[in-house]
Amino acid sequence: MSRVSNIPHFGLYGESSWINDPEFFHIEDIESRSGNLGWKINPHRHAQLFQILILKSGEAKVQLDEQQYKLQGAWAIIVPAGVVHGFRFAPDTDGRVISIAEPLLEDAYQEKAAKFIQPLLSQACYIDFNDHRNVFSELWPLIQQLENESAFIREGRALMSEYLIKAILLLLYRQYANGTTGSTNKTEGSHAQLLKELIEKHYREHWTSDQYAHALGTSTSRLNRLSKTNFNQSVLDLIHDRILLEAKRSLIYTVRSVEEISYDLGFKDPGYFSRFFKRSTGLPPGKFRALSNQPTI
Repeated sequence: MSRVSNIPHFGLYGESSWINDPEFFHIEDIESRSGNLGWKINPHRHAQLFQILILKSGEAKVQLDEQQYKLQGAWAIIVPAGVVHGFRFAPDTDGRVISIAEPLLEDAYQEKAAKFIQPLLSQACYIDFNDHRNVFSELWPLIQQLENESAFIREGRALMSEYLIKAILLLLYRQYANGTTGSTNKTEGSHAQLLKELIEKHYREHWTSDQYAHALGTSTSRLNRLSKTNFNQSVLDLIHDRILLEAKRSLIYTVRSVEEISYDLGFKDPGYFSRFFKRSTGLPPGKFRALSNQPTI
Protein backbone atom coordinates (compact mmCIF):
# COMPACT_ATOMS: atom_id res chain seq x y z
CA MET A 1 0.00 0.00 0.00
CA SER A 2 1.38 3.37 -0.95
CA ARG A 3 -0.25 5.35 1.88
CA VAL A 4 -1.94 4.34 5.07
CA SER A 5 -4.84 6.65 4.29
CA ASN A 6 -5.61 5.12 0.89
CA ILE A 7 -8.10 2.42 0.06
CA PRO A 8 -6.11 -0.84 0.26
CA HIS A 9 -4.43 -1.67 -3.05
CA PHE A 10 -3.08 -5.20 -3.41
CA GLY A 11 -1.38 -7.23 -6.09
CA LEU A 12 -3.32 -10.21 -4.79
CA TYR A 13 -5.44 -9.89 -1.67
CA GLY A 14 -3.25 -9.80 1.42
CA GLU A 15 -0.03 -9.42 -0.59
CA SER A 16 1.55 -5.98 -0.52
CA SER A 17 3.64 -6.16 -3.66
CA TRP A 18 2.62 -6.00 -7.31
CA ILE A 19 4.36 -8.46 -9.62
CA ASN A 20 5.49 -6.24 -12.49
CA ASP A 21 5.14 -8.86 -15.21
CA PRO A 22 3.10 -8.00 -18.31
CA GLU A 23 2.34 -11.70 -18.81
CA PHE A 24 1.27 -12.22 -15.21
CA PHE A 25 -1.88 -14.11 -14.42
CA HIS A 26 -2.91 -16.07 -11.35
CA ILE A 27 -5.66 -18.59 -10.69
CA GLU A 28 -6.64 -20.14 -7.39
CA ASP A 29 -9.63 -21.76 -5.78
CA ILE A 30 -11.73 -19.61 -3.48
CA GLU A 31 -11.03 -21.76 -0.42
CA SER A 32 -7.25 -21.43 -0.66
CA ARG A 33 -7.45 -17.63 -0.40
CA SER A 34 -10.43 -17.14 1.92
CA GLY A 35 -10.75 -20.37 3.91
CA ASN A 36 -8.16 -19.37 6.49
CA LEU A 37 -9.69 -15.88 6.68
CA GLY A 38 -13.11 -17.10 7.79
CA TRP A 39 -14.27 -17.21 4.16
CA LYS A 40 -14.21 -13.41 4.12
CA ILE A 41 -12.26 -10.95 1.95
CA ASN A 42 -12.48 -7.38 3.25
CA PRO A 43 -13.12 -4.49 0.83
CA HIS A 44 -10.05 -3.56 -1.22
CA ARG A 45 -9.11 -2.83 -4.81
CA HIS A 46 -6.36 -3.56 -7.32
CA ALA A 47 -4.64 -0.84 -9.32
CA GLN A 48 -3.53 -2.97 -12.29
CA LEU A 49 -5.37 -6.27 -11.95
CA PHE A 50 -8.54 -7.35 -13.70
CA GLN A 51 -10.28 -10.18 -11.87
CA ILE A 52 -12.88 -12.81 -12.72
CA LEU A 53 -14.55 -14.84 -9.99
CA ILE A 54 -16.21 -18.02 -11.19
CA LEU A 55 -18.66 -19.57 -8.72
CA LYS A 56 -19.48 -23.18 -9.51
CA SER A 57 -21.58 -23.83 -6.40
CA GLY A 58 -22.24 -22.38 -2.97
CA GLU A 59 -23.10 -18.85 -1.93
CA ALA A 60 -21.40 -15.46 -1.88
CA LYS A 61 -22.31 -12.06 -0.51
CA VAL A 62 -20.57 -9.63 -2.81
CA GLN A 63 -19.78 -5.96 -2.37
CA LEU A 64 -18.83 -3.92 -5.45
CA ASP A 65 -18.30 -0.28 -4.49
CA GLU A 66 -21.51 0.71 -2.65
CA GLN A 67 -23.68 -2.14 -3.92
CA GLN A 68 -24.18 -5.50 -2.22
CA TYR A 69 -25.58 -8.68 -3.74
CA LYS A 70 -26.22 -12.23 -2.61
CA LEU A 71 -25.41 -14.88 -5.23
CA GLN A 72 -26.14 -18.60 -5.14
CA GLY A 73 -25.07 -21.31 -7.52
CA ALA A 74 -23.20 -20.70 -10.77
CA TRP A 75 -22.09 -17.12 -11.47
CA ALA A 76 -19.25 -15.12 -12.95
CA ILE A 77 -18.31 -11.84 -11.26
CA ILE A 78 -16.31 -9.31 -13.27
CA VAL A 79 -14.11 -6.93 -11.23
CA PRO A 80 -12.19 -4.36 -13.31
CA ALA A 81 -9.11 -2.65 -11.91
CA GLY A 82 -9.94 0.10 -9.42
CA VAL A 83 -13.32 -1.25 -8.29
CA VAL A 84 -13.64 -1.67 -4.52
CA HIS A 85 -14.74 -5.23 -3.83
CA GLY A 86 -15.22 -7.56 -0.89
CA PHE A 87 -16.70 -11.03 -0.37
CA ARG A 88 -18.15 -13.30 2.25
CA PHE A 89 -18.45 -16.88 1.03
CA ALA A 90 -20.47 -19.68 2.54
CA PRO A 91 -18.09 -22.43 3.75
CA ASP A 92 -17.24 -24.99 1.06
CA THR A 93 -18.17 -22.64 -1.78
CA ASP A 94 -16.53 -24.01 -4.93
CA GLY A 95 -15.08 -21.59 -7.41
CA ARG A 96 -11.99 -19.96 -8.87
CA VAL A 97 -10.47 -16.49 -8.90
CA ILE A 98 -8.55 -15.44 -12.00
CA SER A 99 -6.34 -12.35 -11.70
CA ILE A 100 -4.96 -10.90 -14.92
CA ALA A 101 -2.42 -8.11 -15.39
CA GLU A 102 -4.03 -5.43 -17.54
CA PRO A 103 -1.08 -5.38 -20.01
CA LEU A 104 -1.87 -9.02 -20.81
CA LEU A 105 -5.19 -7.83 -22.24
CA GLU A 106 -3.94 -4.77 -24.09
CA ASP A 107 -3.17 -6.66 -27.29
CA ALA A 108 -6.80 -7.68 -27.42
CA TYR A 109 -7.74 -4.03 -28.01
CA GLN A 110 -6.23 -4.27 -31.50
CA GLU A 111 -7.69 -7.67 -32.36
CA LYS A 112 -10.99 -8.91 -33.71
CA ALA A 113 -11.76 -10.01 -30.16
CA ALA A 114 -11.81 -6.40 -28.94
CA LYS A 115 -15.52 -5.80 -29.52
CA PHE A 116 -16.29 -8.84 -27.36
CA ILE A 117 -13.70 -8.39 -24.63
CA GLN A 118 -13.65 -4.63 -24.05
CA PRO A 119 -17.24 -4.37 -22.75
CA LEU A 120 -16.21 -6.62 -19.86
CA LEU A 121 -13.09 -4.69 -18.92
CA SER A 122 -14.41 -1.36 -17.69
CA GLN A 123 -17.54 -2.05 -15.67
CA ALA A 124 -18.18 -4.49 -12.83
CA CYS A 125 -20.98 -6.95 -13.57
CA TYR A 126 -22.53 -10.29 -12.66
CA ILE A 127 -23.22 -13.07 -15.17
CA ASP A 128 -25.80 -15.70 -14.24
CA PHE A 129 -25.23 -19.31 -15.34
CA ASN A 130 -27.83 -21.00 -13.15
CA ASP A 131 -30.31 -21.53 -15.98
CA HIS A 132 -27.55 -22.07 -18.53
CA ARG A 133 -25.61 -25.02 -17.19
CA ASN A 134 -24.86 -26.14 -20.74
CA VAL A 135 -22.89 -22.93 -21.28
CA PHE A 136 -21.19 -23.31 -17.90
CA SER A 137 -20.16 -26.85 -18.90
CA GLU A 138 -18.24 -25.26 -21.80
CA LEU A 139 -16.64 -22.68 -19.52
CA TRP A 140 -15.46 -24.91 -16.68
CA PRO A 141 -13.01 -27.06 -18.71
CA LEU A 142 -11.28 -23.86 -19.85
CA ILE A 143 -10.93 -22.84 -16.21
CA GLN A 144 -9.42 -26.23 -15.39
CA GLN A 145 -7.01 -26.02 -18.32
CA LEU A 146 -5.89 -22.57 -17.17
CA GLU A 147 -5.23 -24.09 -13.75
CA ASN A 148 -3.03 -26.72 -15.39
CA GLU A 149 -1.06 -24.03 -17.21
CA SER A 150 -0.57 -22.24 -13.91
CA ALA A 151 0.68 -25.38 -12.17
CA PHE A 152 3.50 -26.31 -14.56
CA ILE A 153 6.21 -24.37 -16.35
CA ARG A 154 6.00 -25.60 -19.92
CA GLU A 155 6.98 -24.33 -23.34
CA GLY A 156 4.46 -21.78 -24.60
CA ARG A 157 2.84 -21.49 -21.19
CA ALA A 158 2.27 -17.72 -21.41
CA LEU A 159 0.83 -17.94 -24.92
CA MET A 160 -1.46 -20.85 -24.06
CA SER A 161 -2.67 -18.99 -20.96
CA GLU A 162 -3.38 -15.90 -23.03
CA TYR A 163 -5.46 -17.92 -25.51
CA LEU A 164 -7.38 -19.58 -22.70
CA ILE A 165 -8.07 -16.27 -20.96
CA LYS A 166 -9.43 -14.80 -24.18
CA ALA A 167 -11.58 -17.88 -24.75
CA ILE A 168 -12.94 -17.55 -21.20
CA LEU A 169 -13.71 -13.87 -21.77
CA LEU A 170 -15.47 -14.64 -25.05
CA LEU A 171 -17.70 -17.23 -23.38
CA LEU A 172 -18.43 -14.79 -20.56
CA TYR A 173 -19.31 -12.08 -23.07
CA ARG A 174 -21.71 -14.42 -24.89
CA GLN A 175 -23.57 -15.09 -21.66
CA TYR A 176 -23.40 -11.44 -20.64
CA ALA A 177 -24.88 -10.35 -23.98
CA ASN A 178 -27.50 -13.08 -23.76
CA GLY A 179 -28.69 -11.75 -20.42
CA THR A 180 -28.68 -8.02 -21.18
CA THR A 181 -30.33 -5.71 -23.65
CA GLY A 182 -28.54 -2.83 -25.23
CA SER A 183 -28.07 -0.79 -28.34
CA THR A 184 -28.46 -2.80 -31.51
CA ASN A 185 -26.15 -0.39 -33.27
CA LYS A 186 -22.72 -1.96 -32.77
CA THR A 187 -20.83 1.10 -34.03
CA GLU A 188 -22.62 3.34 -31.56
CA GLY A 189 -22.03 0.79 -28.81
CA SER A 190 -18.31 0.82 -29.57
CA HIS A 191 -18.18 4.63 -29.46
CA ALA A 192 -20.10 4.60 -26.19
CA GLN A 193 -17.56 2.21 -24.73
CA LEU A 194 -14.72 4.48 -25.88
CA LEU A 195 -16.44 7.40 -24.14
CA LYS A 196 -16.57 5.48 -20.86
CA GLU A 197 -12.88 4.58 -21.21
CA LEU A 198 -11.92 8.21 -21.88
CA ILE A 199 -13.90 9.38 -18.86
CA GLU A 200 -12.06 6.81 -16.75
CA LYS A 201 -8.73 8.27 -17.91
CA HIS A 202 -9.58 11.96 -17.66
CA TYR A 203 -12.29 12.55 -15.06
CA ARG A 204 -9.76 13.95 -12.58
CA GLU A 205 -8.77 16.53 -15.21
CA HIS A 206 -12.40 17.73 -15.44
CA TRP A 207 -12.53 17.51 -19.21
CA THR A 208 -15.55 19.23 -20.71
CA SER A 209 -18.09 17.52 -22.98
CA ASP A 210 -16.48 19.41 -25.88
CA GLN A 211 -13.07 17.91 -25.08
CA TYR A 212 -14.49 14.37 -25.08
CA ALA A 213 -16.29 15.03 -28.34
CA HIS A 214 -13.08 16.35 -29.91
CA ALA A 215 -11.10 13.33 -28.71
CA LEU A 216 -13.70 11.02 -30.29
CA GLY A 217 -13.89 12.98 -33.52
CA THR A 218 -17.54 13.93 -33.22
CA SER A 219 -19.73 16.86 -32.23
CA THR A 220 -20.85 17.55 -28.68
CA SER A 221 -24.53 17.26 -29.60
CA ARG A 222 -24.01 13.90 -31.34
CA LEU A 223 -21.96 12.60 -28.41
CA ASN A 224 -24.71 13.62 -25.99
CA ARG A 225 -27.31 11.81 -28.11
CA LEU A 226 -25.13 8.70 -28.13
CA SER A 227 -24.63 8.93 -24.36
CA LYS A 228 -28.34 9.30 -23.68
CA THR A 229 -29.16 6.38 -26.02
CA ASN A 230 -26.65 4.02 -24.42
CA PHE A 231 -26.57 5.21 -20.79
CA ASN A 232 -29.70 7.34 -20.40
CA GLN A 233 -27.44 10.17 -19.24
CA SER A 234 -25.71 13.17 -20.78
CA VAL A 235 -21.92 13.22 -21.06
CA LEU A 236 -21.77 15.73 -18.20
CA ASP A 237 -23.88 13.42 -16.04
CA LEU A 238 -21.47 10.54 -16.75
CA ILE A 239 -18.49 12.71 -15.81
CA HIS A 240 -20.12 13.88 -12.59
CA ASP A 241 -21.16 10.34 -11.66
CA ARG A 242 -17.58 9.10 -12.07
CA ILE A 243 -16.19 11.90 -9.90
CA LEU A 244 -18.90 11.27 -7.33
CA LEU A 245 -18.17 7.54 -7.24
CA GLU A 246 -14.49 8.16 -6.50
CA ALA A 247 -15.40 10.77 -3.88
CA LYS A 248 -17.67 8.27 -2.11
CA ARG A 249 -14.99 5.59 -2.25
CA SER A 250 -12.48 7.93 -0.65
CA LEU A 251 -14.89 9.14 2.04
CA ILE A 252 -15.96 5.61 2.99
CA TYR A 253 -12.68 3.71 2.68
CA THR A 254 -9.97 6.25 3.58
CA VAL A 255 -9.20 8.66 6.40
CA ARG A 256 -8.05 11.47 4.09
CA SER A 257 -9.53 14.86 4.81
CA VAL A 258 -12.23 16.34 2.61
CA GLU A 259 -9.69 18.89 1.44
CA GLU A 260 -7.21 16.17 0.38
CA ILE A 261 -9.94 14.27 -1.44
CA SER A 262 -11.08 17.38 -3.28
CA TYR A 263 -7.56 18.12 -4.54
CA ASP A 264 -7.04 14.47 -5.53
CA LEU A 265 -10.20 14.69 -7.65
CA GLY A 266 -9.00 17.79 -9.46
CA PHE A 267 -10.95 20.46 -7.56
CA LYS A 268 -8.95 23.62 -6.92
CA ASP A 269 -11.42 24.80 -4.28
CA PRO A 270 -12.48 22.35 -1.53
CA GLY A 271 -15.54 24.50 -0.92
CA TYR A 272 -16.68 23.98 -4.51
CA PHE A 273 -16.13 20.23 -4.11
CA SER A 274 -18.30 20.22 -0.97
CA ARG A 275 -21.07 22.10 -2.80
CA PHE A 276 -20.83 19.72 -5.77
CA PHE A 277 -21.04 16.71 -3.45
CA LYS A 278 -24.00 18.07 -1.47
CA ARG A 279 -25.86 19.01 -4.65
CA SER A 280 -25.39 15.45 -5.95
CA THR A 281 -26.12 13.48 -2.76
CA GLY A 282 -28.09 15.84 -0.53
CA LEU A 283 -25.37 15.62 2.13
CA PRO A 284 -22.09 17.47 2.71
CA PRO A 285 -19.03 15.19 2.48
CA GLY A 286 -18.38 15.13 6.22
CA LYS A 287 -21.93 14.09 7.07
CA PHE A 288 -21.95 11.48 4.30
CA ARG A 289 -18.78 9.98 5.78
CA ALA A 290 -20.25 9.97 9.30
CA LEU A 291 -23.42 8.22 8.15
CA SER A 292 -21.67 5.69 5.92
CA ASN A 293 -20.55 2.81 8.05
CA GLN A 294 -18.30 0.62 5.95
CA PRO A 295 -20.40 -2.44 5.10
CA THR A 296 -19.37 -5.75 6.58
CA ILE A 297 -20.58 -8.68 4.55
